[in-house]
Amino acid sequence: MSNRQTPVVFTGRAGEYFGIWIVNLLLSIVTLGIYSAWAKVRRIKYFYNNTLIDGVGFDYHASPIAILKGRIIAVILFVLYQVLAGFSPIAAVILLIAFLFALPWIVIRGLTFNARNASHRGLRFDFDGSYLQAALAFIVYPVLVVITLGLALPFVAQRVNQFAFNHHKFGLSRFQMQALVKDFYMVYLKLAAVILAISLAIYLGISSLVSSDKHGTVGVKQQQQLLQAHTNMAGAGFVKVADTGETPVEEYANEAYVAEDQSTTDFLKDLSPEDRAEFEAQMQAYEAQIQEAESKAGESVKKENPIEKMFGPYAAMLGPMIYAIFLGIALLYMSMIFLITAYIKSRITNLIWNNTSLEHISFNSNLRMRDLVWLYFSNTIILFLTLGLATPWAQIRMARYRAERLALTGETDWDKFVGEKKEMSRAMGEEIAEMFDVDLSFG
Repeated sequence: MSNRQTPVVFTGRAGEYFGIWIVNLLLSIVTLGIYSAWAKVRRIKYFYNNTLIDGVGFDYHASPIAILKGRIIAVILFVLYQVLAGFSPIAAVILLIAFLFALPWIVIRGLTFNARNASHRGLRFDFDGSYLQAALAFIVYPVLVVITLGLALPFVAQRVNQFAFNHHKFGLSRFQMQALVKDFYMVYLKLAAVILAISLAIYLGISSLVSSDKHGTVGVKQQQQLLQAHTNMAGAGFVKVADTGETPVEEYANEAYVAEDQSTTDFLKDLSPEDRAEFEAQMQAYEAQIQEAESKAGESVKKENPIEKMFGPYAAMLGPMIYAIFLGIALLYMSMIFLITAYIKSRITNLIWNNTSLEHISFNSNLRMRDLVWLYFSNTIILFLTLGLATPWAQIRMARYRAERLALTGETDWDKFVGEKKEMSRAMGEEIAEMFDVDLSFG
């Protein structure tokens, strides 16, 4: 096999596609969604026509009327399910079971419709998977994921992609995807190890912070409050007696608290009746003030702000920065989602295409995680700032990047491929799949 590289080139432009996108959007809104069938054909046709191999683009031949009919049937079935589910839970369960049995057929019809309506150099693609094969890939195998608590996910991913690729044809030539189950497991195991390490580090960090705050900052704060309350109350409780010039009750009281060998009875014996009455009144007031201080200290601990609990004495210094911190946490979470998605997308896509062949042609895909992360992040920010108006720009960027990272290896002698005419498949299967979020379009 020749090592000649033929790159895939995407020539679409954001400004050009924006005109198509905005017209599609406005007409779909004005026609209450009826024009969406035509919008879909225009959108897919634009991307196909601008994806070139050896200077020749792909083409899309689907009829908008066929897609519209399929969508009408899909909407009718969806409304019927909602109505029956509202009247009878049993009917809802029966319809769900019926949908489960229909799922393999929906998948096959969708993949067949998309394949047979795509062509390159006048030669159509095709899909010939069977109902039993689809049932195995999309019903039986996924049950293993639940039974094994997710451990079978790489196995299922390999089987589903193998089913989708190996039953696609270009003319009479069949695609062959030979990636092994162990290769999928390596991708997912590396991801699981990284996630586990990050989660463990975050858990240990938070646990250390909370433990330090619980046993250190809060305890010291309570002790300082109570100590200050005792000091203030003790200092204020005997001022009147000290200022009278009579018996120094404050001195006697302090001695009563610190002298272990002198009882309260002995102390009171040495006081005159007037001093004793004054002492008892002062002590009652002192004890009441201490109880009030302790109660307030307890309430302050109970009502402590969670931010103060988390950051301790540094909370007051953070002030407005708290919002910035939470914004940073949100961005960090979003970045983690982007990282995981980019890792899976890049590694699985490369694994599949680098192990796929079509007759004498093989494929070379080299998507990079860091590139995808940047695309996801920058597209999200721009879409947010433009209220979605930059959608065409984001879609064009993504399509161009994916095309630039894919190439064909081998002699692209298109005369070696032989085509066969196929009866046009109805669009109903694809549109039902799209309505129930089971869009498995090839490519």
